[in-house]
Amino acid sequence: MESAGYKVAIIASIESSFTALFANQIKQLQEQGFQITAISSLEYPNNLEFFKNAGVEFIEVPIHRQISPFADLLTVYRLTRIFRQKKFDLIHTQTPKPTLLGAIAGKLSGIPVINTARPIFREMPEGWRRKFSIRLEKLSALLTDLVMVENPNDFDLYLGLGIVPARKLKIQGNGIDLSRFDPEKITAAELARVRGELKIPEDAVVIGCVARYVFEKGYRELFEAFRQLKPKYPKLYLLTVGFFLPSERDPIPRDLPEKMGIADRVVMLENRSDMELLYGLMDIAVLPTYRDCFPRSLIEAAAMQKAIIASDLVGCRVVIKPEETGILVPAKDAVSLRQALERLLQDKDLARSLGKNARKYALEHLNEEMVCKKIIDCYAQLLS
Repeated sequence: MESAGYKVAIIASIESSFTALFANQIKQLQEQGFQITAISSLEYPNNLEFFKNAGVEFIEVPIHRQISPFADLLTVYRLTRIFRQKKFDLIHTQTPKPTLLGAIAGKLSGIPVINTARPIFREMPEGWRRKFSIRLEKLSALLTDLVMVENPNDFDLYLGLGIVPARKLKIQGNGIDLSRFDPEKITAAELARVRGELKIPEDAVVIGCVARYVFEKGYRELFEAFRQLKPKYPKLYLLTVGFFLPSERDPIPRDLPEKMGIADRVVMLENRSDMELLYGLMDIAVLPTYRDCFPRSLIEAAAMQKAIIASDLVGCRVVIKPEETGILVPAKDAVSLRQALERLLQDKDLARSLGKNARKYALEHLNEEMVCKKIIDCYAQLLS
């Protein structure tokens, strides 16, 4: 399509979503001639440098992640005013809260809205919270011109629940920049430098976890499993990478490793841009999350040829094929997690085989270029 001059606003809850999740998508959209404006709350001011370097206009609009009627109405007002002033051609909403608020503002502004849906209700137990969340999804879909889902399983979920009709529903998929997350491009010298900076011994065996620092990502269970393994494996280290966001509902205490007696062999990092190098340090990648739609950290770990252990959830099963590309364990189960970790620590051949298969799967199914093509096709459908 002739995309030169089309102005697209992408809305997310926090600016870290752009730096961690959408950076390569934005780059490819720009290469196709789209003018991108990013709109979100600002929690890490240092991330403003990313937008400057990427040539992306950033507009700060406070978006409360919890339901707050007055604040949400104010956000809709601000978004509507910005949409009308900027005269965008298309609004693309990302992450749950902006899905509804952005759709309302887009409708009030007369601008077509496309949404990448992530069903946070999927792992919710039956009850009023789940029903309320589904009703909000239905309202968002009613106000949205096109809905895309990352996880192919969510296509049938949304149709089955009557959230959106088939004519408005597309599969976007998920993927990463495979040229960046390539283990062959990581040199021994780079790994040695990072090990030195993080004070991780050269002969250490490293378990890694990449996830926001909240309890629902399974840190309690991960730390407990590591605590049990630590005495038996004196060279074992735990490397975690995530965000401590002020807006989180259930943040873990920063001193939790110290309280659990494991701090001497736990390295906790925050807001890193050298993820490919950090994955390079890991022997095993773990994601014991309670809920996830389609975890990008699993895709990155798979591309970096790591043995992976993840929670047995629909979102994780897109990447993890049991005993082929990784190991699945029940969520909220520290014992099963410890057993799976010990299995890989003792069976190096299995770990190597899982990592090799995971990379092969990533190369065949998880390329972000294919995702961006689908996004652009959906843009074209609404802009034609």
